[in-house]
Amino acid sequence: MFKDRRNSNKVALLVYGTDFANGGISRYTLQLRDAFDSIGIRILSLWAGQYNSDHKFGNTVGLPGSGRLPGLMTYGQLQIASKAIQKKFELVHDPTGTAPLLPTIGTHKIVTIHDVIPYIYPDTSTTLDWLIYRFWLPLAVRPLDAIITDSNQSKEDIVRFLPVKEKKVTVVPLAASEAYCPLPDGEIERALEKYGIRLPYILYVGALESRKNLPGLLEAYAWLRHWSNEWTLVIVGARKWKYAPIFETTQRLGLEPYVHFTGYVEEEDLPALYNGADLFVFPSLYEGFGLPVLEAMACGTPVVTSNTSSLPEVVGDAALLVDPYNVEEIAASMRLVLEDKVLATDLRERGLARANEFTWERTARETITVYEKVLGRKLL
Repeated sequence: MFKDRRNSNKVALLVYGTDFANGGISRYTLQLRDAFDSIGIRILSLWAGQYNSDHKFGNTVGLPGSGRLPGLMTYGQLQIASKAIQKKFELVHDPTGTAPLLPTIGTHKIVTIHDVIPYIYPDTSTTLDWLIYRFWLPLAVRPLDAIITDSNQSKEDIVRFLPVKEKKVTVVPLAASEAYCPLPDGEIERALEKYGIRLPYILYVGALESRKNLPGLLEAYAWLRHWSNEWTLVIVGARKWKYAPIFETTQRLGLEPYVHFTGYVEEEDLPALYNGADLFVFPSLYEGFGLPVLEAMACGTPVVTSNTSSLPEVVGDAALLVDPYNVEEIAASMRLVLEDKVLATDLRERGLARANEFTWERTARETITVYEKVLGRKLL
């Protein structure tokens, strides 16, 4: 806990994206802020975008007009700098990955860069992402005091593609929220009924975009149906970028009656959908962390995921790893888990144990350690 409560307003966390229906950055930020509160750290929120005055975070400064990235990176930069000078901030932490330039003297700057995938898979990134990573970020990272990232893989990528030294980058892993846990049958049934999902099913959760390799998953599912047509495939997530091949593949393979696209699902319903699945499959080509695999394991659902990027370091020995480019290997691993109940039970137990190693309290404490290193004093 802060030794001097008057200092709590001198450390600020940028809160962005809370008015997005499916904003991953906002989930990270709010979970982190909740975890700070739970360990006794009360810091100020720089609230970009729509702000609900009923929100429990009362220690807040608004940044009107900065609720979208173009505004945050232009007018928002001036707002943040002005607030930093006016309120004499010691430190500003931006979790959006866009990095505040903050042309101020005496304010330390930290940014969370979750991944640098636009460098690795530029064809899967939006034009805005491409512009940010090619032109903005290389300039913005230079004045930073520290960078936080989610995995060792992302740290390697950041040092490889951006002009920063390894010692400036600290890995602080994410966690699934406490809501992701084994649930009673009644809660599962209510959620399945709400979204029209029938048992048994295989589950994917994530954005509908090219990097997630959903055409590959659909090809593997088609192979699986030659063995058994018992399971439907449930794909949960909002349409994002270059998603057309997903639906074209579904139609080409004649899978429309067997693949259930739910669209965006309320986060409060996601734990039940994980719980109801016999298998969670996440064959993404590249992830900076891959939170859905951790959420699935926390719910006790066996996982098949890619052997690339950060995913092996997240799952450890608690999942089956596959080459995401090998459709037959994905299908064979799916069949193995569905066919071998002993293996499925083992993966369930390993997954629960592995997920317990990742907590938001750990994330908060390790983030505060980065703050303390930059500030040169203790906050806890």
